[in-house]
Amino acid sequence: MMDRPRRGSVDHAETDDATEIIYRASATPRDMDWQTPTADREALSLPCPSLRRSVPSRPEGGRRLRELFAAIAAPHPLLWLATLGLIIVDAVWLAAADIRLDSAAPLALAALVIALLGAAACLGPIKSEPSLRAMALASAALIAFTVPAAILHYAAATLGLPLIDGALARVERTLGFDWPVYVALLAAHPDLNWWLSLAYHTSGPQIAVVVIVLAATRRLGRLWAFVRLFCATLLCVIAVSALLPAAGAFAHYAPATVPPAGIETVGALWHLDALERLRAGTFDRLALGDLRGLVTFPSFHVCLAILTAWALGPVRVVGPLALLLNAAVIIATLGSGGHYLADLAGGAAVALAGLWLHGGRSGPLAHGKGRDGAQALLAASPIVSGT
Repeated sequence: MMDRPRRGSVDHAETDDATEIIYRASATPRDMDWQTPTADREALSLPCPSLRRSVPSRPEGGRRLRELFAAIAAPHPLLWLATLGLIIVDAVWLAAADIRLDSAAPLALAALVIALLGAAACLGPIKSEPSLRAMALASAALIAFTVPAAILHYAAATLGLPLIDGALARVERTLGFDWPVYVALLAAHPDLNWWLSLAYHTSGPQIAVVVIVLAATRRLGRLWAFVRLFCATLLCVIAVSALLPAAGAFAHYAPATVPPAGIETVGALWHLDALERLRAGTFDRLALGDLRGLVTFPSFHVCLAILTAWALGPVRVVGPLALLLNAAVIIATLGSGGHYLADLAGGAAVALAGLWLHGGRSGPLAHGKGRDGAQALLAASPIVSGT
């Protein structure tokens, strides 16, 4: 939306803000709650009066319906369609593989997503609360997409394609990196290993930090971009790992000396039983609570670390801290995650490719042409044009 970052921010409006403009342009000042902050009312009325004139008058019921739709359209309508597509693919694939899904957790999460969307709708046209609405929408989108994506990466393992651990290990040796020696070094320095493992385990909680911080500081364009990049890169990583599967460095090297298990190592060995059963066709029941990360190449931890550091980068104090923490996450991925060096390079390539594509798409707005870009998007939008 055109809600600008709070005072002191160095962030600028991005193309993604245009999704929010769609909702704002569909409302008039008298439609806003009288408690809407002055800054919000100005953001609603100032951007482009010409856009308001371009919105044809509609019956009250139709207008309200469009406002409700626009209030939950972010991060992007296509993301919700992609989520629906993933659910359908999962259902067909699990049925074909004769894997039964424990439905209790998916249904509970679906109810949570619906509740979050309902909250976002109420915080949109009914009462203007941009930050809270953004938190609800981003949370709903992340949950709705991640769950079927996680199920898909289990289903994809049933393809049973040849493992590429040998090739990944050869790449390491060619680059002069000795993974067993590195793990032995971690075993000899348990305190260092403990702190790296702790950093590795912050990847998930950092997603919540991104949502809260960007929503609270009204960097909503950046928030929507993060959510879309998260979903797109996750899907890319799952697709690549399905075609180029690997068991992981711990399974391949079987080192005699391993770091002490002060913090449970998520990516090292605990996924092997599920991976072997999926590849053998003997896996018959899937519960969300038992999901393990099966992806080795490319590393999604590295991909997520780069995206998180990028998302929080413009935020004072938080940005530099996020950069340092995620640098530690990337280093920890080798030992705590049981990844090859090539996995890190692959995850970084996916993240940087996503950011490059996003940067090319948002270039005009980043160079001061935000209003023209928003007008063009709005003119083509079915929400505003009525097509």
